[in-house]
Amino acid sequence: MTPEPLQKQLEEVLAGPPRDPEPFGSGPVVIYGAGGRGREMLAAMRESGHTVAACIDRQATGEIDGVPILAPGDARVRALASDGCPVVVAVFNPAADPLPIWETLRADGFRRIVGTLEARQLMLAGDVYWLSSTAAMTPSVQDAAWLFDKLADEPSRQALIDAIALRRTWNPALLRDPAPSEQYLPSGIPMPRKRVRFLDGGAFDGDTLLQLVEQGIEFEAIAAFEPDLRNYAALRCRIASLELRKDVTVWPCGLDSTARQVLFQAQGLASSGISATGDVVIQTVAIDEALPGFRPTYVKLDIEGAEASALRGMTRAIAAARPALAVCVYHKPADLWELPRLIDHLLPDAKFFLRAHAYNGFDVVLYAVPQEMGDG
Repeated sequence: MTPEPLQKQLEEVLAGPPRDPEPFGSGPVVIYGAGGRGREMLAAMRESGHTVAACIDRQATGEIDGVPILAPGDARVRALASDGCPVVVAVFNPAADPLPIWETLRADGFRRIVGTLEARQLMLAGDVYWLSSTAAMTPSVQDAAWLFDKLADEPSRQALIDAIALRRTWNPALLRDPAPSEQYLPSGIPMPRKRVRFLDGGAFDGDTLLQLVEQGIEFEAIAAFEPDLRNYAALRCRIASLELRKDVTVWPCGLDSTARQVLFQAQGLASSGISATGDVVIQTVAIDEALPGFRPTYVKLDIEGAEASALRGMTRAIAAARPALAVCVYHKPADLWELPRLIDHLLPDAKFFLRAHAYNGFDVVLYAVPQEMGDG
């Protein structure tokens, strides 16, 4: 496909009217998903005066607060569908392909399926990752066109179009070709592989380091940052098991534009992050202040919405060392276009690539490759 058809596709997505949420009505509702999102939706439904007849889940059994959990295909599920109950999909995570869920619900006879995006706008206030109001999570025509023109290849442009279309149409068939095994070192993108000085922001339990080692990357030095102390302990164990025998420093800190103490929600999960309702206090640092001589050649940032602040805290390092950047752009609704603008200011000649490495708009990463690396 040439850029011209893709350009037209982008224009059509932005010009077309966004979908508007439809009220549930006054009858009982069914929820698909009995995990954390399902429980959250159940509470929101009840607070809004709706009756929840059942929850559907492939694995869970029993009940949630008096609401029975039924398996797909159960006769009671089909009876509720036959009675005209709408079903709300309350599953929103990187591993859950939404399309088979919709196909299962259609097979059970449900005529009204309310996807996660629509349900979020109907029932729950506040942003969750990139989920927000249609206006807040849609770039302007100017921002979309700028980023489209900046992207270096067709898969990147298609990923951008699909991400915007998902936000405006809620189509569960979009962004359904993830490549999780290629995250942070995707094929076709000239990321550095030899003598890499790696700055790992949001190192979690060392999963990225393991993946890069398995893909043959050769490290010269590593600086890894992980403020969740349970994750930090796992990270140190992982690094010891990898026997990297390189210049490795591990910091129990977050990354920021300056050194300060902030509230942090420590969950021992990849989703731990800075939060105004956090349960612990962590120290953040700016790379320009904490590691002025590190000179990274590759920077990865997956820090739950703090990416912009971290980038502002390493402006001198980026200017001096000109590293390749892999920055997550899905944690906040406007990250998709605002973070590329910031990165373009820091590395104005870099080639930009966009890849989605998980379902439901998760793990969307912008790769910025300095001109000299791309030419090599």
